[in-house]
Amino acid sequence: MDCDRRWPRRMLFLSFCIVLLFQTAVMEAAVLPPANREEAEKYFGSAYGKYCERDYFGALGDLDRALKLNTFLVDYYLMQGLVLHRIGRTDDALKSLRYFLEVRPMDVAVPRVLARFEEEGRFLGDVLSGRPVFSRAASALRDLKVSLGLPVLQNLGIKGLGKAESSPSGRLAVADVLGDRLWVRNRGERAFSGIEIEAPVTALFQGETGGIVLLENGTVLSLGESGKELTELGKLPFSPSDGTMASESAFIAVSASQRRSAIFSLPDLALVSELAIPETEHPFEPVAAAAFGEWLAVADRNNGAVSLVSLREKRTVFSFEADSPRDLAWSALGDLFVVHENGAVTKTTISFDSMEAVRSETVIREAPGAWSLFSIEDRVYCLDVAGFSLWEVYLFPEDSSPAFLSLDTPSVRREEDRESFLLGASVSGPYRTYMSKNRPVVTSVWNERMLTADFRFLARKSPEGAVFFLPPGRRIGGQSHEAATGKEVFLILSEWWTENRKKLNDIVVAASIPFSQGELRQLAGFCLQNGIRLFAFCDTFSPLPLLRASGLTGGGALYSLGGDLPGYSSSHRGEVRIPLPSDETSSGFPSRSVLSVYMDVGSASSRDWMPLWPDLL
Repeated sequence: MDCDRRWPRRMLFLSFCIVLLFQTAVMEAAVLPPANREEAEKYFGSAYGKYCERDYFGALGDLDRALKLNTFLVDYYLMQGLVLHRIGRTDDALKSLRYFLEVRPMDVAVPRVLARFEEEGRFLGDVLSGRPVFSRAASALRDLKVSLGLPVLQNLGIKGLGKAESSPSGRLAVADVLGDRLWVRNRGERAFSGIEIEAPVTALFQGETGGIVLLENGTVLSLGESGKELTELGKLPFSPSDGTMASESAFIAVSASQRRSAIFSLPDLALVSELAIPETEHPFEPVAAAAFGEWLAVADRNNGAVSLVSLREKRTVFSFEADSPRDLAWSALGDLFVVHENGAVTKTTISFDSMEAVRSETVIREAPGAWSLFSIEDRVYCLDVAGFSLWEVYLFPEDSSPAFLSLDTPSVRREEDRESFLLGASVSGPYRTYMSKNRPVVTSVWNERMLTADFRFLARKSPEGAVFFLPPGRRIGGQSHEAATGKEVFLILSEWWTENRKKLNDIVVAASIPFSQGELRQLAGFCLQNGIRLFAFCDTFSPLPLLRASGLTGGGALYSLGGDLPGYSSSHRGEVRIPLPSDETSSGFPSRSVLSVYMDVGSASSRDWMPLWPDLL
């Protein structure tokens, strides 16, 4: 009986204790440790200023301090997402933006930012993975003198054209086999210089200075530092029909007459390896070769085919049909151009992840006398057999394709009794020639109001020296750094950028430095977001992702550390001007005060966002 009476009392007491504990917990949760709001806002403002000045790594440090001082500072995650995107950490940027939207699901601007970052990330992932990037081609027939700006009275007088070859800088060599002359035009020169050589087949450039010349009898000559001094290096075991550089210390030569293709070392011309070609219906007749990083394309005229050879495995991986191919050239992202005996030029899109030719199309149907292909920047040229005319081909997006726009250094300027936003801008992407031929259409949204805007390219200043990342033991002085991994490259780059960001235009990375897919994606994203060209120094066969990332940013393959890098043909830096309405003021950081800028250049679309507070500019 007593136990039965005590039980309800105990339950009542326990219930009272639970309620008391719950109320205490609620009160303690409601009174969190006080946030240092003033200090947090100071660091947040500092982070914003550094972000505007492109000091992204410094901005991340200040944002971390701001959050520790005030855990309720949700706007931190929006700013963090924008900063992380600028340094190529797209996945981390997406996480920050998604967290921001969890707290502020009604925000207007951030869903658009998130969608754009996801689109850019998918595109960059496709490029680096080797998946095909579909494009269309536009072509035009031009007079050689007009197109290359040659003197009116200069006439090459080609008697028997061999191969025309170019370098990333725009150096150009035209071999006249029957005329016993090699025509060379170096960077900065207007006219070609003729060098008398017996039956030159082709010239292979290693850099701004130097290169080799393959002669019909198998002799190999060095062009020397001046590009004109000839020194005999030795003789190949066969008569070459074409050749291509493969790395700093190796080149490939093919012979149609001896039906061979092989890798040779430089400068000793030692035979490194014969390249295995599968048995064919007719005798193998390699008339042309072109390397794209670790992949070699060989044109077999007798079998009407082009073979893709792995230089690392020294074997043919697959082939595709090509009617009587005569010469080959790669685009910046790995489209293969073929000139045929019938005077047509085709473009074949290669899928490097599934290793197949997924599409082939004719880009020039009637090119009488078309003979040799070469590429300069993102354009491919076909030279006629007489050396009088050439066809210019450039690529443009098949559908809508992302370009990369990055805004920075915002300011407010009073012009004609009204204020305007002025923002610096970097524009990057794979279709530079196409974009240079179209007028940008720019619109902007700020404070939920659409504003007029215009964009103009700025005059290009003299480029600063490139920053080199080389494997241990290869440092060349100046702005060169030793790095054993991709992670080390970015650690060094982040420190260097903070102090020298206004001087950085070009980055050169050795092909032998191993990168994970994520590390290379970060480096490529960093370059695209800051208008920096990435070059692959081929101290070994360049991995495909590195070479494709280089082409995407406007860079390419380098086979020598000597000489200057190619100059910009057109500026990638510009200025966006947005006249402000007189009745608008800033509404604070979130949503409405994020400036959205949309710039379309034909089918190449670019987007960027910049938080703007006029009273802080």
